[in-house]
Amino acid sequence: MDLDPHSATSADCQAAPFGGFPAPGPLNAAEMSRLLSSPPQGSPDSLNDLLLAQGLINEMQWTRAVSLAHSGMPPRDAVRASGDVDEESLQQAYAQTLGLPCVDLLSFEIDQQAVDALPAATAREYEVMPLCFAGTGLVAAVEDPTDARTRECLTLSSDHPVELVVAPRDEIERAITRWYGPRDDQDALEQIRLLHPEDEARQSGVVDLDRLGRGKPVVRLVHNILMDAIQQQASDVHLRPLEERVDLLFRLDGALVKMRSFEKSMLPAIVSRIKIIGNMDIAEHRLPQDGRFRMSRDNGVVDLRLSIIPTVQGESVVIRILDADAGLKSLDALGFSSADAERFAELMSRTAGMVLVTGPTGCGKSTTLYAALQQVHQKDVNIVTVEDPVEYRLAGINQIQVNNATGLTFARALRHILRHDPDVVMVGEIRDLETAKMAVESSLTGHLVLSTLHTNDAASAVTRLLEIGIEPYLVNTSLMAVLAQRLVRRNCSGCIEPEKVDPAIRRALNVAHNETFFRGCGCSLCHGTGYRGRRAVYELLMVTPGLRERITAGASSADIGRFAESEGMQPLTSNALEMARAADTSLAEVYRVRLS
Repeated sequence: MDLDPHSATSADCQAAPFGGFPAPGPLNAAEMSRLLSSPPQGSPDSLNDLLLAQGLINEMQWTRAVSLAHSGMPPRDAVRASGDVDEESLQQAYAQTLGLPCVDLLSFEIDQQAVDALPAATAREYEVMPLCFAGTGLVAAVEDPTDARTRECLTLSSDHPVELVVAPRDEIERAITRWYGPRDDQDALEQIRLLHPEDEARQSGVVDLDRLGRGKPVVRLVHNILMDAIQQQASDVHLRPLEERVDLLFRLDGALVKMRSFEKSMLPAIVSRIKIIGNMDIAEHRLPQDGRFRMSRDNGVVDLRLSIIPTVQGESVVIRILDADAGLKSLDALGFSSADAERFAELMSRTAGMVLVTGPTGCGKSTTLYAALQQVHQKDVNIVTVEDPVEYRLAGINQIQVNNATGLTFARALRHILRHDPDVVMVGEIRDLETAKMAVESSLTGHLVLSTLHTNDAASAVTRLLEIGIEPYLVNTSLMAVLAQRLVRRNCSGCIEPEKVDPAIRRALNVAHNETFFRGCGCSLCHGTGYRGRRAVYELLMVTPGLRERITAGASSADIGRFAESEGMQPLTSNALEMARAADTSLAEVYRVRLS
């Protein structure tokens, strides 16, 4: 949660939708008509000046934003690049400079007739949400209302003059999914029935799956599902067959959220379409199948990995989404404290040694490693990675995909990598003694080695290397640091409220009974979960001379952890607790990821 008193929430945007001129009561069609018919007087400031006056950016960010704008970057993009301004505040200020309403789509009373007036394909293509009619004109929300071509196309598609207002892009995408998604489903279902009537299917006993999978309604439906998932930054899409229906679920911020349900009769067509785009056998229903494909979005490419398994209720589908634009982060965006950011940056400047990132599956280890690689890649070095699988493709980096079927294991790939004159080596995971030995030897022969290990905390990574079979003197010589991390869900700023904390959780975390914490209660913005987005919490263990003495003496992981804390390491649980005290997450989340 942004505690800056100058920041604006969606409620602020609703209360003052017209450039600081408050609207009495909820913003609906009648209020919208009044606002559009009586625009405010006076010339607004530039976006940069307005944000500076409101305290949303500082002088340095203002200077950088102005410079970027002069170089040709659109003003809003320049502000985004200049500093951390939340999207709702940015959109509200942008609307004010244009003299247009900034609409909170979460509470706006959308008119179904307005939705019916604009085809779903047009709404999705131009990312526009029709809201209501003002006289004979159609009012629609867009992120950027200055695009004349968008206004023309919307007028032609809806057969109405169009008035554009401003709304945050993520709210527009969610509204399109909510209002047009069920219509896409119904259209596809009707077309499926036309293509292959149920009576005919029962009589023949044969379903033309290829025909169904290539039909335009099914192609559009599957495409829209995937685009909705990408826009909402889902990590996975699940199609879960049940007795009478099929549930569509997105994994958002690590939790499965049900989006909607389909009729069971649609499952064969949807699965067939997914098999076609994933180059799988559409006639095979008895064995699991895997596939992959890529799709373009906003001048970028998204990788999707497909898994289909047969169940007693039908074929179940999981699609893993690897969106480089959403998944790749810089080191600055990982959430390090200033001191730890300096330490980690110093580690990445080394020319030899080993740095490990540890934690359970799904804790963001790969994201941290890729952020480190991007930091190192700014220098003129040769980087080679060995991964299983290659999650994100990075330009200018040699990435090797492990293939156990052909004998290309981590250890074998590492042996050949060392003949490829690398400066930096990234090993996806240390799983066995052979891989560990190769990683250690690589770090000792003048290479910076980055890798992951599955342990609960940073200290346990040291003892795990010893247990695998690496000699203590080799660990002392090669290992520079261990970063242990977890991903904590962040409170949704649209529905945050004081948290009711279980007394047992307070006792476990040693928190006073009268200390107040916050969490989201659930709203349409966060799909009722109370959380929106995730951030890493961590502990960074530096291998110091004193710690090396204890490793040589055979200290336990608990002893190593206590000594590291005495030298300044902040435990992961304490780091998460700081986040909760800043109202950025709930105490329940801290309890979930605690290490002790």
